[in-house]
Amino acid sequence: MPPIIEFTAPPLPHYIVSGSAVIPVNGKHPSRQNIGAFDLLVVEHGRLFIGEEGRDYEVAAGHALILRPDCYHYALEGCREATLHHWLHFQLMGDWRVVEDEEYRHCGCSMTDKDIPGSISLPPFTATSYTVPLPQYAKLAQPQKIITLLNDLVDLNRNIHLDSVRLRQQALFQDVIVELSASSAHAGLPPQSACAEKAASYLREHYDEPFSAQKLGENINFHPVYIARCMQKVFGCSPAVYLQRLRIEQAKLLLLQTDLTIERIAEQVGFNQAAYFTACFSKTEGISPRKYRQRFIWNKD
Repeated sequence: MPPIIEFTAPPLPHYIVSGSAVIPVNGKHPSRQNIGAFDLLVVEHGRLFIGEEGRDYEVAAGHALILRPDCYHYALEGCREATLHHWLHFQLMGDWRVVEDEEYRHCGCSMTDKDIPGSISLPPFTATSYTVPLPQYAKLAQPQKIITLLNDLVDLNRNIHLDSVRLRQQALFQDVIVELSASSAHAGLPPQSACAEKAASYLREHYDEPFSAQKLGENINFHPVYIARCMQKVFGCSPAVYLQRLRIEQAKLLLLQTDLTIERIAEQVGFNQAAYFTACFSKTEGISPRKYRQRFIWNKD
């Protein structure tokens, strides 16, 4: 199976240039090496026959292929019919890697730690990173939607001298990336990751309620022991620890955005006792809730 290109954001991928072309019968896509940018190919009509690093691809209508910037890609044969395709060059400005399909499905791993609330103490309102999987080769879920976006990108080139137009192109390109990621049959999570994500979603919706492993299992239809194993693998902690970290994160927001008392905040985020909340908060953040609030809120008195 084709590999997955996984990148970390922010920063978001950067659009460079795009266009479309018709390759005649017996014509070929150019062979190139180390072009320094990703090359997205979307076929609207006909077929392209391309190889890269020993993998052969037959890119039919409604399919997409991403050629990597650090590889040699080459034509396998000429087009058997006139082939209309769209091309787009882009850069991944941050970290990225190539993951084999089997590895991605097996472990659901990523380059960065999963979004574990409170896993690292960060300043308030800090942007956190996340990973996005792109199929190197895929049948598009909505090919016409991507083709329309690609045509819109090209139409904007007539006013490329305007900064506002360049910004618009970047925004449209992000829509292309979203569609590509969603089109992959591989975007479905591996079983353990799917279980962990379901548990995390449930805990996020019910963080202010009393925790019960049994209740969690009943609501997401997995055995509590299996849930704990999956969350440990994906998030590096048990459901109870994940929930406590989530409650601390919610408490931090309330400390900065409201004038609620410490006792009231503890109650709102699911702690039965303010003293226990303070102890948990201090252990996680290295500072008490009161001092945390004082650090970021200016008191004119």
